[in-house]
Amino acid sequence: MSPTTTETFDVIIVGCGPTGALLSANLCRLRVNHAILERDPDITTDPRGIALDEDGIRIAQGVGIYEALFKDVGKSMGFFQFIQGGCGLDVRPFLQFDYNTIEGGTGHIGFMCHKQPAMEKHLRSKIDKRYGTLKSHSTVTAISEDADYVYVDYKHNNGEEYRIRGKFLVGADGKTGFVRKKFRYEAVWVALNWHITPPTPDTHPNFPLWNLGYTPEQVYDLYFPREFNFICDPARPSVCGRFGRTEDRLWRFEFVVKPGEDGQKMASPEETQKLIFPYLMHRGSRYGLSQDVPFPKDCIDFGGQGIASGFRDAISLAWRLKVAVRPGFTRHEALLAGWAAERKQQLERSLASTIENGNFCNEPSRIKAFMRNWYLWTCQLIPSWKHDLQLGARREGMTKYDYAPGMPFMPEYLGGKSFPQVFSAPIDGPAPPIPTFTDDTIFAPNKTGIFQIVALLDSIDQFRSARADISHIQQPESLLILDPAEATYIIHGEVPSVRDTPALLGKEIPSENIIRVLGGDEYVAAGHTAAALEKQFPRPEPLYYDPNRIRKDLGNDKVYVIVRWDRFVFAACRNAVELERAVSSLESTLEGVEGGEMRMKI
Repeated sequence: MSPTTTETFDVIIVGCGPTGALLSANLCRLRVNHAILERDPDITTDPRGIALDEDGIRIAQGVGIYEALFKDVGKSMGFFQFIQGGCGLDVRPFLQFDYNTIEGGTGHIGFMCHKQPAMEKHLRSKIDKRYGTLKSHSTVTAISEDADYVYVDYKHNNGEEYRIRGKFLVGADGKTGFVRKKFRYEAVWVALNWHITPPTPDTHPNFPLWNLGYTPEQVYDLYFPREFNFICDPARPSVCGRFGRTEDRLWRFEFVVKPGEDGQKMASPEETQKLIFPYLMHRGSRYGLSQDVPFPKDCIDFGGQGIASGFRDAISLAWRLKVAVRPGFTRHEALLAGWAAERKQQLERSLASTIENGNFCNEPSRIKAFMRNWYLWTCQLIPSWKHDLQLGARREGMTKYDYAPGMPFMPEYLGGKSFPQVFSAPIDGPAPPIPTFTDDTIFAPNKTGIFQIVALLDSIDQFRSARADISHIQQPESLLILDPAEATYIIHGEVPSVRDTPALLGKEIPSENIIRVLGGDEYVAAGHTAAALEKQFPRPEPLYYDPNRIRKDLGNDKVYVIVRWDRFVFAACRNAVELERAVSSLESTLEGVEGGEMRMKI
């Protein structure tokens, strides 16, 4: 007999790992009533996922954990190095991608390595109990549905069984969870997390490198390089590198289980040590010694497996769920088909990058690998070509969707492009001690619109006319879709004086939605103020930062932009007439999604 239904929610999330917690945090921001079922009693201590790309950093920033990311969760991954296999980890790479730079369009470094338990802790802290109910100790036992609801049965660790219902169910419970098993998700791979404790003269007095003057920290750097290494060994392609904060001393080694191998056996300590410890054995000749020098095994704590992040899925799904739970909305399949179509293109882009990296690692011909390495070495003699190679996946620019029916944007108005982000500061004040970004104002916590209007202005003198244009547009039927009063005004030009701003705007004009673009020099200077030094925030260097990136990507003729919750452009408009058309198309676009096709006013 099934348990009695006890509670009703708009959305039920199964799993409160990073993706589930992030989806919950976004639904809280959107004021969607939901529950999260998590089988574990608390956050796992196993650091599974370790890498977050710049889109993921931006999405995490969007729920308010940017400062925590760099102070408590992780740091920049720096360089991705491609090295030959069988030569140790300290060989010269034949290719490297530089992800220290801020040139991908998000305002962030290319990748950061993080400690997942810390990430989960900060994401869960953003679950607003007014809208999100986290039910820990809850193991899902059954899922069913009728015409109106999906029903989820779960068992609490106290032995009691419960049933809740919701309009939508989202599986975020990982590859071993109930929802994934229902859809037969499988993958065979091994990812090991090691905690490293450097040897010292006291703990390992006979370690040979002490007599050569090496310190414990230098030994750690020798055996576990700072860079992330892709090991291009045809016999066993692998990847390894540090993750988490520097002081955490965590190291990941990851490899794919080859066809015909037993995954459980390959994940055993005996087999993994056979694969990994040769990379931690240095030839004695390197140090002028007669015997090879292994890193002490008793300085390593073993464990862990890895996961991938679903942050993009979470943010793009969250606003669609907000639309889907509106009273009277019925064409849910068409709405989510648009999400699936965009998601497919995102996955194809990510897969193309993965394949490019994989091709470097998996080349079976040593002759072809030798020719490739010399070709890449030659290309890097030309600085501009070298920089282009070091961009890695960012060479292709920010994500842009190829329009297909059902996608909610206006392709004729540059819709479907990622909206760039740059550093910003208040129009009437100095740059803050912790870096702030344009997204922080566009999607401020007090705003409710799924879509936001952004005015791109060359000077503060253009503010009044832009404000008049926006105030005159006809409001959508629902201010939950777009509220013109929430519009953000971004000033790209120089502001005459921060002190003079109130006089230029007028006393009746609130300034919280008016910001100015921050240049690289002011960004650096802001990090040296007394307030910034007191915060002790590890501010990323603005390498290759472009304060004009929004203009560069959208064009200097664009004045008004409608931006979706997931930071994609709905429409980029040259004037008030185009803006009026785009705003009037919002409701019809969503209605068009209901009908299975887009209907736009042109």
